[in-house]
Amino acid sequence: MDLSKLNPPQREAVITTEGPLLVLAGAGSGKTRVITHRIVHILNERPGGALARNILAVTFTNKAATEMKERLVKMAGPRAQGVLVCTFHAFGAEMLREDIHRLGWPRKFAIADMGDQLALIRRAMRDHKVDDRAFDARKVLTLISKAKNSGLEPQLSPEGMGDDYDLITHLVYPNYQLALKAQGSVDFDDLLLLPARLLREHEDLNEKYTRRFRYLLVDEFQDTNMAQMNLLRLLAGKVRNVCAVGDDDQAIYSWRGAEVRNILEFDSHFPGSREVRLEQNYRSMQVVLDAANAVIAKNPERKAKRMWTDRLGGERIKVVTCPNEEEEARFVAHEIQKQMALGISADDIAVLYRTNGQSRPVEEMLREKGIAYEVVGGSEFFDRREVKDVIAYFKVIANPRDEVSLLRIVNVPARGIGDVTMERLHAHARADGVSLWAAMGRSQGYEDLPAGAAEKVGEFLQLIERYRGLFEEGKLAQVTRQLLEEIGFREATRALAPSLTAADKKLKSVDHVLNSLESFEKREGPKASLLTYLNRLSLDTRQEEEEVPGGHRRVTLMTVHASKGLEYRLVFFIGMEEELMPHKGMQGEPQNLEEERRLCYVGITRAKELLYLSRAAIRVKRGKEVPCTPSRFLEDLPPEAVEKVDLAAPRTGAPTDQERNFFANLKDRFKPKGAGGGAGPTPADRKV
Repeated sequence: MDLSKLNPPQREAVITTEGPLLVLAGAGSGKTRVITHRIVHILNERPGGALARNILAVTFTNKAATEMKERLVKMAGPRAQGVLVCTFHAFGAEMLREDIHRLGWPRKFAIADMGDQLALIRRAMRDHKVDDRAFDARKVLTLISKAKNSGLEPQLSPEGMGDDYDLITHLVYPNYQLALKAQGSVDFDDLLLLPARLLREHEDLNEKYTRRFRYLLVDEFQDTNMAQMNLLRLLAGKVRNVCAVGDDDQAIYSWRGAEVRNILEFDSHFPGSREVRLEQNYRSMQVVLDAANAVIAKNPERKAKRMWTDRLGGERIKVVTCPNEEEEARFVAHEIQKQMALGISADDIAVLYRTNGQSRPVEEMLREKGIAYEVVGGSEFFDRREVKDVIAYFKVIANPRDEVSLLRIVNVPARGIGDVTMERLHAHARADGVSLWAAMGRSQGYEDLPAGAAEKVGEFLQLIERYRGLFEEGKLAQVTRQLLEEIGFREATRALAPSLTAADKKLKSVDHVLNSLESFEKREGPKASLLTYLNRLSLDTRQEEEEVPGGHRRVTLMTVHASKGLEYRLVFFIGMEEELMPHKGMQGEPQNLEEERRLCYVGITRAKELLYLSRAAIRVKRGKEVPCTPSRFLEDLPPEAVEKVDLAAPRTGAPTDQERNFFANLKDRFKPKGAGGGAGPTPADRKV
């Protein structure tokens, strides 16, 4: 393989194959190229020939994993098919598929989705007499997830330091874990914790995995949490051929458990490691990098590096002050129109912001000017009611112990099994010490059920059992169509919709599930089963980045978080004000100024050629006009890299031609009528 096109640090990262290696890959420095070349180099050059199956490359999204695998096969041919490229969670799921029974779970387990988790949390709260209306189950789940991501169980805070939620989380956690295990489920975080347990507690498994995976590569290492780090250290074994590629300056996910210390303290986890810095940027003009370097240099704890490029010069960055957010949006739309007229394609333009709510005024102005745009983000497809109902049927058919899904669909569409019936069956299940499914099977023997309910329950159980047999024969999409037709799902969905348009949208969502099943079957072939589909779905929906628009010419609007890894010729970074950028802190969390600075750095380095940083002098908050303080990050920019534009300042000097025309028209409009000199505008004029 030809390495001559790599720069010296890239080449060093590729050929350093033995022992722990940290590759600090700055924005736009060609890290994916380094990772793929390194894998192919290991396949080609290792004495004794490393096999593809000895290499594990971990990425953070399934999309990134697929793209990397395709690139490897293109570079190294069919032998690269054996390289395992996947996410941490997908790897954990594969490990558990083989050996979870050693930890007391059934061999066939399900991955609980957010809805399942919240239902189990609420049940556990009720078991401890905690009012699930007074306390937010989502917050409890977030605290459990945070603890798991740090590789721990939720701990009680020292006396006087915690709050009610800490206590509730500590109480609820054991019940939540027991309920998951009882229904043969794991949650998303367990996909990291349980594999680590297997490697710690079972010597044979530890030896099996450390012998197989002799070369480990981790992309986006700054996004790892402690649970992932613990799993990585166990997999690395004594050989410790770990190559971690990342950039501490782009660590922007602490709110979902990522731990920047993993990259800053890599050497303490893997003593004797080497470090390679990729500082040459292939994306941006030098003026953009000068601004980014100046902002990030103020962070106290970071690996010192300075991005540079041979793309010298470039237009100065425009720092724009607008009177208010409407004028900021108007300015952005006007400049987009101007730059498109000068030849920049709409799909090479992005508007970035710190919070989703900032997009609304920009959307309105773009619509006004007829500029096509697309907002990255929005409601999750798999959160739609009708989709969740279909998925719940799948879950009950695959795993009848899944009580959350069972309770969701037992009377959807309505079949005469009401809440009273289910509450009494639930009480019997607890009294008899059996699952709800088993209690439903005994419903004929319970005398306190409403008249006719036992027969209805029996018919429902028969339906599920019959379809379990049909799904085991394959043809998942075909069997699903048959099931939905038999239960009258489409008709019921249509009847519940508030309008024909809403009904059409709901039914299209159902069709999307069927299409997704068909694609899965084509991909997996004979291995396709309902349970593997559900587990794949859980991994995909929890791990994907927002789908970024492509293939059509539209301006992209998105949060800075969503922009990571992307690049555009022209970038507008709006809302450069204190409390927005840097953000004041979410939901009572303290402000994380270092991470906000990294976020600013990420936003700036999305621009290849042109960058606008804009702010509003005044914003309306709770119906009042409030003056806004410029972002402290604007003060860090090198003066020679910046051109200031102040649209909020009072005008001085002679009026422009445009202003002269405006005032002339106004004068004509209000000129006294007739020779006698009327008294100004008529009532009709005033209305206009």
